[in-house]
Amino acid sequence: MNVSSQAQAVILLTVPFGKTDAKPLSVREWGRFALWLKDHELEPSRLLTGDPQSLLSGWMDRTVTLQRIEGLLDRGGALGLALEEWQRAGLWIVTRSEPDYPERLKRRLRLDSPPVLFGCGNKTLLNKGGVAVVGSRDADQADLNFSASLARAAANQGLSVISGGARGVDESAMLGALESEGTSVGVLADSLLRAATSAKYRKHLLAGDLVLVSPFNPEAGFNVGNAMARNKHIYCLSDAAVVVNSTPDKGGTWNGAIEDLKSEWVPLWVQPKHDPASGNATLVQKGARWFPRDVPALSTLWEMAVGGDAAPEAAGFPLLQSETVNAPAEAATTPTKATSAESEDGAADAPPSGNPIAKADADYSTSDPASDFYSLFLLRLRELTDGDPMSVEDIAARLELEKAQVNAWLKRGTTDGQIKKLSKPVRYQSASADQRQASFFVNER
Repeated sequence: MNVSSQAQAVILLTVPFGKTDAKPLSVREWGRFALWLKDHELEPSRLLTGDPQSLLSGWMDRTVTLQRIEGLLDRGGALGLALEEWQRAGLWIVTRSEPDYPERLKRRLRLDSPPVLFGCGNKTLLNKGGVAVVGSRDADQADLNFSASLARAAANQGLSVISGGARGVDESAMLGALESEGTSVGVLADSLLRAATSAKYRKHLLAGDLVLVSPFNPEAGFNVGNAMARNKHIYCLSDAAVVVNSTPDKGGTWNGAIEDLKSEWVPLWVQPKHDPASGNATLVQKGARWFPRDVPALSTLWEMAVGGDAAPEAAGFPLLQSETVNAPAEAATTPTKATSAESEDGAADAPPSGNPIAKADADYSTSDPASDFYSLFLLRLRELTDGDPMSVEDIAARLELEKAQVNAWLKRGTTDGQIKKLSKPVRYQSASADQRQASFFVNER
């Protein structure tokens, strides 16, 4: 692990580890201190080699005293031992001033973005966006099934799943995406070091399909405050969020959802639930939206919000043909933002009926071939592999697509007989490569 002196200084000042009487700077405290250093053209690394008393002679703060700073900087030995252990586990470190720090966090949280992030896996996924899926640790089987189905739909559509890595909904969603050859981001509140070496995640980390990240010491145990604090990072790394289940006025899922509604980081959707003990209906009263009955693609979860939050039907998205026949009257419409928040008597509208995830995935995979990107992919693949089969990497590079999306389409094409999979080495070829057709992708290149 090549950790710069700049990063070492930030870690010493903001991360708890080792034995010291000095309390590490909070995110807000570090924000004030970092701004002062910038205004005085001082790099944090200077504090490791120079005299802090002289360098910080003009610094005055009620809580961040010079004595406290010196006490934190005097932990170099403990940091060296910690860095060795983190390196053995394959962890990396990125600070807020470095170019590969997630842009979404800096843009949405500004000075409240964590000064340092510890991680393992493919850090480029942190800037990919996707769908955040959050919910209870003690979820029932129906909620776990919903989470996994939503994650599989996201994977099939080339979208990443962002969650918190905790047991229950978080883990179900992340593994659902990964086991469907998709990608996932896990924002952990504790035990990053242990998670990075666990069997359930290791193969996905090595394959580049997963990144685990935490703003806390990789060896930190569970802490309620940390669990609450990391919620904002899950939302801010995503394009839209789906709450599977929540408990009114209690727990991390509820608090994170309320924080997102107040800050308006990303559009918030909630799973339709009729359980009176669930807080989902209350979240809708506060401004969240029921997860739509008809979703042709999950990207519409944020595209609709940007365009005025129209229901899928009103925005021109077709209903499934199977749903237009014998559809129950109460499922005929999807609430818009104007109606989903509160009815005139202050009560949340009833949640849409049906299985929205199954319909979303089916709608995406059975749409008109003339406008279906999967069909266009098959056409382009037919041209590319007319002479020789190609690897996943080569196909993704030629089409300028995400590898996860190419993998999903190759798997689907192999299953339905459109694509031939060859082994030793693994390569792919269109089952009808001799038939050349024009392609949308040709015109786009």
